[in-house]
Amino acid sequence: RVFKLAKSWPTLNLLISIMGKTIGALGNFTFVLGIIIFIFAVMGMQLFGKNYEESKHKFKDNMVPRWN
Repeated sequence: RVFKLAKSWPTLNLLISIMGKTIGALGNFTFVLGIIIFIFAVMGMQLFGKNYEESKHKFKDNMVPRWN
């Protein structure tokens, strides 16, 4: 019923089309943001992962703790 109403009501038709385009753009933005987060996670492990593993002897039972 809403789509039938949108055909006869130009303002609602415009609103629905704008919302559809926005959802499509958000999908692309989410994809790019995910790639950026992944790249920074890999870079962080390359830069700081060795320091984390070398600190094992400072902890009880040589186990690296979970810090989350």
